[in-house]
Amino acid sequence: MPPETSERPVSSRTAYSARPTLRVDGQALPALDDLVRTFSVTEAEGGMSSLSLGMGNWGMVGGSLGLVFDAGGPIKLGARVQLYAGETSGPIEIFDGQIHAIEASGSVGAPPSLLVLAEDKLYAARMSRRSKSYEASSVEDVVQTIASSHGLTVDATGLPSGNALWVQMNESDLSFLRRVLSRSDCEMQVIGSTLQVRSSADMDRGTLDLTLYSQLQEVRVIADLSSQVTEVMARGFDPAAGSDFTKTSTGAQPGPGSGRTGASLLSDIGMERSENLGALPCRNDTEAQALADAAFDQRARQFVRLHGRTEGNAGLRVGSRVNLHGVGRRFDNCYAVVEARHRFDPTSGYVTEFVAQSAFIADN
Repeated sequence: MPPETSERPVSSRTAYSARPTLRVDGQALPALDDLVRTFSVTEAEGGMSSLSLGMGNWGMVGGSLGLVFDAGGPIKLGARVQLYAGETSGPIEIFDGQIHAIEASGSVGAPPSLLVLAEDKLYAARMSRRSKSYEASSVEDVVQTIASSHGLTVDATGLPSGNALWVQMNESDLSFLRRVLSRSDCEMQVIGSTLQVRSSADMDRGTLDLTLYSQLQEVRVIADLSSQVTEVMARGFDPAAGSDFTKTSTGAQPGPGSGRTGASLLSDIGMERSENLGALPCRNDTEAQALADAAFDQRARQFVRLHGRTEGNAGLRVGSRVNLHGVGRRFDNCYAVVEARHRFDPTSGYVTEFVAQSAFIADN
């Protein structure tokens, strides 16, 4: 029997339909909904979600059997596709992007089928490669410039202040954005036509309670000290001041959860470990401190990693917080979701698989 749970039901009904629904170029296509066999929507830290959509392609067309979606139809390269999941009486959009690949297949004894691949609105940033410098620009200036060039508005909070020279050298816009934001321990996700940017510890797209043997169908959790350190150090030389500098960090923004950190447990067993950021250049002591804090926090938040599978939940997204119950005092805690995969097939129905992490072990 599952323990008592504070989970919110994914539906108010005991039995409900969770078949996906779609819109192509803004148009509802009931025939397409009926032909969907599988879908998988994948998202992770760093932005850009992707869709893999499998469908049958044989049915009644103009009074006779034939290919339902052929050339000249709504399923075409470059078309906008929106996928809705959850209870069909109140579906929630989990993907909005552009088709970049279509695959047709067929074999003896099986009807023709299509596989459609799409990516969200960061697809254009992934496809744009350039070399460019951003002089006397803040992180937010860089984000605003790139986002606006791809038709995205920006909702950004918690970005570091200060201007610098940023150099994009034969990188895609997406790769460059990820590098700039990772250096500042920041995270981005596309929501509609808005690029949402937050510090990684502050990214919060809602909190869910999940209980093992209830909505949480499967879970694996591991606390691993092997990648943890007790201190991160950044060094450099400030030409304006004419002196070198050294900055250290033991953490600034650990993220959700409570209990013991990996660093504190290492100290308890006499395994003090320091990491030197020798490969990352920094101009002054302020930048060095920010880099050291970011590097320490990124390591610390990976101390406890959770892999789970739940019944399909369209509210479980990258940036969500998960309160875990029923696994025991050591691991019942609050975790930040860093990967999510929404999947549908005729055998399993709609399920959500996810990876979450925390800097804390609740009780050792």
